[in-house]
Amino acid sequence: MSKKARRRKSTRPRLSAAQLVRPEEGGKAPAAPVPAPEPRSPKTLADLREEYPYVVADLRRIGLIALVMVALLIGLAVLLV
Repeated sequence: MSKKARRRKSTRPRLSAAQLVRPEEGGKAPAAPVPAPEPRSPKTLADLREEYPYVVADLRRIGLIALVMVALLIGLAVLLV
């Protein structure tokens, strides 16, 4: 069986141009201006219910599964102790 060929490791780190800039050298990456966020109107509860109708059903299902698991744990604790 032949030996595994070893790859020679590169001494140069694989970094992007922005990561290669060092602050102590004085080279600065151009900073893009950040646009001001637009003020949003707060969503009402009715809007959220219309947008996410599946969330209530999912929460109800998770609660039912949690209740069954707790009941099962209590039943096993009573049975095994």
